[in-house]
Amino acid sequence: MPGSPPPPSGPPPAALPPTGPTPSDEGRSIGFVGAAGIGVGAIVGGGVFVLGGVAVAEAGPAAMLAFALNGAIALLTALTFAELATAFPRNGGQYVYARRAFSVRAAFGVGWIMTFAHVVAAVLYALGFAAYAVAALEALIPGVMAALPGGLARGLALLLALGATAAYGLVLLKGAPGGGQLENVGKLIVFAVLIAAGLAVIVQRGPAEALAPLDPFFEMGMTGVVAAMGFTFITFQGFELIAGVAGEVKAPRRNIPRAMFASLGIALAVYLPLLFVVTSVGVPQGIASPAAMAREFPETFFAEAASAYLGAFGFWLVIAAALLSTLTALRANLLAGSRVALAMARHRTLPRGLEKLHAVTHAPVAAIAFICISTAVLIVAVPNLAAAGAAASLIFLLTFGITHVAAWQVRSRAGGHIEGAFAAPFFPLVPLVGTAVCGLLIGFQVLTVPSAGLLLVVWLGFGAAIYAGFLSDRAEALDAAVSGRDPLFSRLRGRHTSVLVPLANPARAGGLASVAGALAPPQVGRILFHQVVVADEGTEEFHIRKAMEDGNAALSNALVRARREGLQTELLLTVAVDPWEEIARIAQEEEVNSVLLGLAQAPGKGEEPEEAGTLAHPIDRLLQRLPCDVSLLHGGQEFDMDQVRRVLIPLSGRNDHDRLRARVIGALSRKGLQHLAFLHVLPLEAPPQVEARAQAALEAYLRDEAQGAGEAYVARAEDPIAEVVARAEGFDLLVLGITRPRGGRSRMGELLARMVRESPCPVLIISHPPPRRGRGGARPF
Repeated sequence: MPGSPPPPSGPPPAALPPTGPTPSDEGRSIGFVGAAGIGVGAIVGGGVFVLGGVAVAEAGPAAMLAFALNGAIALLTALTFAELATAFPRNGGQYVYARRAFSVRAAFGVGWIMTFAHVVAAVLYALGFAAYAVAALEALIPGVMAALPGGLARGLALLLALGATAAYGLVLLKGAPGGGQLENVGKLIVFAVLIAAGLAVIVQRGPAEALAPLDPFFEMGMTGVVAAMGFTFITFQGFELIAGVAGEVKAPRRNIPRAMFASLGIALAVYLPLLFVVTSVGVPQGIASPAAMAREFPETFFAEAASAYLGAFGFWLVIAAALLSTLTALRANLLAGSRVALAMARHRTLPRGLEKLHAVTHAPVAAIAFICISTAVLIVAVPNLAAAGAAASLIFLLTFGITHVAAWQVRSRAGGHIEGAFAAPFFPLVPLVGTAVCGLLIGFQVLTVPSAGLLLVVWLGFGAAIYAGFLSDRAEALDAAVSGRDPLFSRLRGRHTSVLVPLANPARAGGLASVAGALAPPQVGRILFHQVVVADEGTEEFHIRKAMEDGNAALSNALVRARREGLQTELLLTVAVDPWEEIARIAQEEEVNSVLLGLAQAPGKGEEPEEAGTLAHPIDRLLQRLPCDVSLLHGGQEFDMDQVRRVLIPLSGRNDHDRLRARVIGALSRKGLQHLAFLHVLPLEAPPQVEARAQAALEAYLRDEAQGAGEAYVARAEDPIAEVVARAEGFDLLVLGITRPRGGRSRMGELLARMVRESPCPVLIISHPPPRRGRGGARPF
């Protein structure tokens, strides 16, 4: 029966440390002006010119209120982004934050829809550029344009959109990530002229006459305002692109918040007075209302409005501003989308080929090509600007809501904001209100434009199939390696690792505790040291006392070793007839993530097991019972995981224990690993192409799980075990993995007893529970 365990031992979790030293400016090329330029280039002008007419058609003059409310939501979101971007100044934006706060699977989902969102936004601005370019051609050569058949006119617009996408793709390939400062300055000058001229006309005509079109202000009611908010939220999309390129911003903890707030402030300073002018003096005589005019000219509303109070000069001013604005917004979204794709490729949540860089400019050529080609495909497929705007707004609202949740989780689990990062005020009000508002707008958008929601669901389903079928194994192995190296990952995700360590031999208890500390590091781990006293009703008291003395000594040695590292520990003493059944019962009752067992000398033929922990049949039975990871350590009495510097890991392809192995490698790296070697032993008759594939696979594992630090060997041998044993000479640890086939029987003792017995160094055997659908027999390496 189980005894009463004492309360947990070890120090309480400490406050979250900073994510590292202040980020160096090495490799960072974007200053404050360049970062603000990215935001201004994406926000100002492009969205309002392309979707402003849609907003006025939905809400009438109250479109101004819709834009103001969207600006307030964007400000709340910018506070959250500023905190996360300065806490984790890396390329990738929301994808990086989801990976930190949730899981690699959630990060893939966010990154997948973010990539799609930037592509859809790029489509929106490419089509908007084409619409205004066609309007300019119609004004310049009306006869020629009028003579074009409808299909040819549509083809011309597509050609212009595709050409703009290709042109800016080439610009980005040259390694110029800045925000297009000349275009930004040019369009801001044009906006200033449009606004100033409109205000002058209002003064000249007198408020009563000039502002008459604004009555009634709520021409379409509050429902129209909310609908306009849903369509036009994307017009404030762009400040988060600064977070998307945070890994390239100089002094990110100072420049990123300033650039975000500056770009939003400039956007509001342009949008609100511009809408005020065009919905008042921009409505000519004979037009019933601003909404009626917008419904007649949804794509070129601003050009028509400017011509109403400035004549042809106003028309061309708007055309010039619209062309510049849509081009800068197109460029900004192509840039941000390529950076998200690059970050995902580096984490293997997209194919590794997308991380390829240009040899000279170091621009992510493959990621840029992927985003540009995807944009080109959608340009041909998307029927109109309103559909693109609705889909893009919905996707950005969703990712902004997820970012608010991520900020709340990071701050809550950290016990405060991360040191050195920007701190959003009024926590937790900002992320809670931001999440609620985004959620309400998402619901309204799905109800009013169900096609946008359907498009999002289809895209997510497509991505889930790709991830599960082709990406999950490598992505989750790399994530496990990172989590092993940096316990901060697990803490921010709210995940805790528990390890059950049955103990019997006092001399080996310290070594087991050191391995347990690697598997369950401080602040995120819990170690349960377990002693099983083997006894039944007929066991003599002498044997019970002797077993308890040995067990208490083992528990004491393990506890002292664990407390040295500040590990959270618990002690448990139970009495049972069958120790193996008892270990399985406790592991299931405590719902541990891993069980760590110590092995004595591996038994040779005819030898008896020395203690509970030899490569004998009971271990095979235990493996079949346990639904968690199992590790077995065979090492001397002086073994200490902290002293391991050289590790050899034999492999033979993908196995179910890849993630566990990667986590062990990450933990060893955290403890000072200096040299890692992967080894694949092939039969003597294996063809050269098999050897080449094996070498490539090992090198990929090395890049993913050890950041490329180590060596990969492919050897040929008639006796693979003898080859592994020979190459293990000079290493501090040999790590072996074995797959537990579903429904089958582990042959651990038969396959590994010889290797453990002959190995010149300590051996750590790792085993992951079988998948739901078996893959076949066990493979020892």
